Amino acid sequence: MKKEQWQKWKPLEEFPSKLWFDYLLQNRDGLKVQFESEDERKVEVIFGYSALTHRVTDEGDLLQTIDFWSSEYGNDFFSWSLYKSSNSSFIDWFHEESCEKFEDEAIEHYAFITPNEIIEVLSAIPPEIIISKKK
Repeated sequence: MKKEQWQKWKPLEEFPSKLWFDYLLQNRDGLKVQFESEDERKVEVIFGYSALTHRVTDEGDLLQTIDFWSSEYGNDFFSWSLYKSSNSSFIDWFHEESCEKFEDEAIEHYAFITPNEIIEVLSAIPPEIIISKKK
């Protein structure tokens, strides 16, 4: 079995290092995930229809994953909130479940690591990101 590789993802220069999960909205416009930063900025990650699937898990229930990240990358790994994975088992699972319907797509596995949840999204198109001051 291949080992997952995780890379820090910094989509914007001013992207905050720590995020707190605010909400996830999936509706007829697609998928949007909203976070709040330490300096109280609102961070919207808009996948729209490009999100193929997603999962939200309490960090306390991903003990093997957190142990893997700690042993492979050290505790510094958790000082940043956004990562992308290569050799993703989540992508492998999705290809198997979809009967490889999307095999020709360059699917990315995005992970948003917050103090309380880990949000993962599979998408063939990078999301739009909007950072604004909280009102």
